[in-house]
Amino acid sequence: MDIGWISALVSVTSASVAVGALVASVLDGRAGRRNAEFSVHRDLWWQRWSWVADRATSDDEGKRAAAGVMSAALVTRSWTSDDDTWTSQALAEYEATRPGAHEQQEGER
Repeated sequence: MDIGWISALVSVTSASVAVGALVASVLDGRAGRRNAEFSVHRDLWWQRWSWVADRATSDDEGKRAAAGVMSAALVTRSWTSDDDTWTSQALAEYEATRPGAHEQQEGER
């Protein structure tokens, strides 16, 4: 009888450890997925804003206009981060202080 109780206790303990390992594995998998999604989002963020920054600092007026449109589109999305807003404001300030920007704006009127 004692062996039966010990076997049952060992079985219950083993089952509990297995359930605990399963829960830990699922939680670790979810955390890994969230980290991977964050990395992908960060990479896409970098690609988009690199494209905008490259064109915003160009001497070609058409490229700067395209950068302005893309910048405005990026900051109006629901997933816009504080980094996106900061980047857009920095590019707008750069455009405002860029040499020759005021003459071009006056010439367009």
